[in-house]
Amino acid sequence: MDISYWKEFSVLAETKNYWAAAEKLFVGQSSLSKHIKTMETQLGGELFMRTSRKVELTELGKLMLPYARQIAQLQTQYETAAFNYLSVGSQPLTIGSIPVIPRYHITDLIVKYQLDFPTVHLQTIEEDTLLLRDDLFNHRCDVIFYRDSNQYLEHDPDRENCMIRLPYCQDKLVAVLPTDHPLAEESSIQLEQLKDECFALIKNGTMPYNLCVRACRSAGFTPHVLFSSHNLEAIFDMVTRGSCVALLFENHVTRPYDALNHLDKQPFAVVPIEPPIYTTIYMAYLKDEPLTPAAAHFVDYCKLAAMDNSKTETPNA
Repeated sequence: MDISYWKEFSVLAETKNYWAAAEKLFVGQSSLSKHIKTMETQLGGELFMRTSRKVELTELGKLMLPYARQIAQLQTQYETAAFNYLSVGSQPLTIGSIPVIPRYHITDLIVKYQLDFPTVHLQTIEEDTLLLRDDLFNHRCDVIFYRDSNQYLEHDPDRENCMIRLPYCQDKLVAVLPTDHPLAEESSIQLEQLKDECFALIKNGTMPYNLCVRACRSAGFTPHVLFSSHNLEAIFDMVTRGSCVALLFENHVTRPYDALNHLDKQPFAVVPIEPPIYTTIYMAYLKDEPLTPAAAHFVDYCKLAAMDNSKTETPNA
């Protein structure tokens, strides 16, 4: 049995949800399901009772959970010892990421890794998704965190087949409106309800900009983009002044940000869009080229950090 299955079992036991566990572990949900099934076959009994919304540990699962945690902890210890002994800690590691990384806790992950392994020559590059993939294929980055969506975007299957993509987290598009906007109190809106508005969007030429424009065109109109910028504070300012509405991702407006830390109340309304338009943040690296020891260690570190986080968070089932 692959020792990593015990880590996956531990995370699933904590989250009680296959989707949430797969997201935390950077694995596909179908792969996670197969791994748990393999464990159950080899152990000779079911580890989880499955319902339509969540899973619960069986008596066998409860018996195995303490051992699974010990195995996962031991694996962390011996991998770290090997990492330090082989002196790969002095190797360079370049990580590329989309902008506004604090809102997805990517900054927390990178900072913690650098603190735990200070001898790694770590460099980060912040660019839009469209450039990050070029950076990866041109070997300017070892690992990237980038955004993608199955909706409204063109894809390059040849490139995607050359990458290993591990889902990091999911986000969705929301409308950001002035508080006195007629739709500000709605529980949700459809994009076509905004067809006569002026828009503020993430910078022209980026993946978020392209997604928003194509989503609007699919809803039957071409948006009048009054303002576009990488600066979220500037976009929020345009909205609060009543100059326009914005289409942003939910984590852009639900995570704390410096510009509004001093405010008691959010000075704009955030309204979900129906039907929802989802995006996924992936951690990715090249499939057919071996990772450097430092990059491979970082990928494993991210998976272990996800497992540790699952012990303190209770996601929705």
